[in-house]
Amino acid sequence: MQGVVGYSPGVFDLFHVGHLDLLRRAAAGCDRLVAGVLTDELAAELHGVRPAVPLIERMEIVANVRQVADVVPLGEAGLHRAWRSLAFDRLFTGAPDGFAAGDAERALAGTGVRVVRFDGLAETGSPVLRGALRGARHGSGPRTSVA
Repeated sequence: MQGVVGYSPGVFDLFHVGHLDLLRRAAAGCDRLVAGVLTDELAAELHGVRPAVPLIERMEIVANVRQVADVVPLGEAGLHRAWRSLAFDRLFTGAPDGFAAGDAERALAGTGVRVVRFDGLAETGSPVLRGALRGARHGSGPRTSVA
């Protein structure tokens, strides 16, 4: 018996402590956690920007998080197909956009999947990091020297 299977889809770009916080909390709510990593194309479609880190590298990073049992690529926004393929019991999300809890509940209605949305995740997020990188490339970010 595999127990409660959890699923947490995300871009996981510019992996940061907020991602780690989400995966740790998700793993605590299930017996086996599967992470779905959005393809570059789906991430661009849903968020309007391609990830900085390619899919294969993002999957490798997430696969090496101790709490994650398996990592799968996610090429379409429809959660019902992922549920049929993975047979997860709980969907974990912390994203304010993308796979919002209400949208996920509607998409998975009738499956018995419990949608769990985490609030108060660690504050560093990919948009913050992306903005900092943009500023650094344009000379307006903080400067450090390496001796």
